[in-house]
Amino acid sequence: MRILGGKEEINYDETQVFFLNRARKFNKDNPYAVTMYQDNNPELVKQRNAKEVEKLLPLLHLDNNSKVLDIACGIGRWSDAITMDIDRYCGIDFCEDFIMKARELNKGKNNRFFFNGKSNEIADCLLKHQMGGKFNRILFMGSWHYLNDIDVEGTFQEICEIVDNEALIVMRGPIGISERLTLKEHFSEELADTYNAIYRTRDELVEMMNNSMLKNGFTIKEEDFLYDESLNNRKETTQYYFLLERRYD
Repeated sequence: MRILGGKEEINYDETQVFFLNRARKFNKDNPYAVTMYQDNNPELVKQRNAKEVEKLLPLLHLDNNSKVLDIACGIGRWSDAITMDIDRYCGIDFCEDFIMKARELNKGKNNRFFFNGKSNEIADCLLKHQMGGKFNRILFMGSWHYLNDIDVEGTFQEICEIVDNEALIVMRGPIGISERLTLKEHFSEELADTYNAIYRTRDELVEMMNNSMLKNGFTIKEEDFLYDESLNNRKETTQYYFLLERRYD
């Protein structure tokens, strides 16, 4: 089902089954396709990943004091991208199979932690695993479209709970170009599976930020489309990113 403009919730049970199926399709020759899709186009996966890292990694201004929280980390794609020495990296994902694969792929790396948990329950997940202290770098990549509105807002509120006084937040995900688009129990021939997602407009996402991060001292320092036309093969949606910053001088 395709719903243009109107608001409809998606079923998380179906989303969880979808990601379990994705985890089973892991291919070491095209590993990032698990969460970036394009199963039959590994070159596009590589190009998109390279472009994302090239564009967004410098925005984090990482150093050895950086405490990075990667929300919806998948199999640890951004852990791979962060090769410099940092204080710690912690990835959280609600798909346990992704977390198991991330731990396997990151075995032997220092200060890399991966936990199974929901994005709107970050604080409880960190407390459960005794991962104390605040984080000063937040990644929220490619997952807001799998959450209903109330849980996007809940995730933004959770970020406010666990973030340090001075911090950077980089968020990236697909948006509806001209209007909101919901795919509900939609069979994707490309993915050979049933797919559920909500593609909000840029303005809808900013309105949600207004009720959380932007009320807690963060400002949008940069925002833009991530890919040019050569890397975007969708007509109604495109990848968009935000850089938010909070500083106290």
